[in-house]
Amino acid sequence: MLKDVSDATTRERMISTAMTLFRREGYQATSWRRLVEQAGTPWGSAYHHFPGGKEQLAVAAIELGTAVVAKTIRRAFERNETVEDAVSWWYRKAGEALAADGYRGGCPLATITLEMAHASPAITEACRHAFAAWHVLLVELLDGHDAENTEDLATAIVNNLEGALLVSRIRRSPDPLDRAARHVALVTRAGTGEPG
Repeated sequence: MLKDVSDATTRERMISTAMTLFRREGYQATSWRRLVEQAGTPWGSAYHHFPGGKEQLAVAAIELGTAVVAKTIRRAFERNETVEDAVSWWYRKAGEALAADGYRGGCPLATITLEMAHASPAITEACRHAFAAWHVLLVELLDGHDAENTEDLATAIVNNLEGALLVSRIRRSPDPLDRAARHVALVTRAGTGEPG
């Protein structure tokens, strides 16, 4: 039983490390050796958990990133009564995380998606699934807030966040995220006919 817990911890540590390194440095720049060393796992254990090597680990890291973002989205809508406030809370948390990481991170999937789109069918499919899962979740949550045009609004929310994270990373400032949240609020109010 103790061995099972240890194995789970080793595997989880490798996945978390991979998510961080791929987000900051990209897939190609992150060697298998660096992943293993950063995770503090033995070579044999690394290959035991990921016999498919770095690509298999990347898919697992993408799945973790998908779950982390989905949890944040749910929390944003649970803690806020309006769509505007939920989006503002989410974008603010993203800005805080980006600043805490020295503006090296951002979305856990953006760097690997841009770098590996169509270079690896497995990674491409994992990224496609991740963005689709966030979209479906947002549509579901927006429906619960009586938002109109939920498909378009869900797309706008993710697209604005991804672009704002990139610009915030370059400018080393959360300001683009604040502006993006205000833009989503305007779009939301325009869709419902509320005054701006």
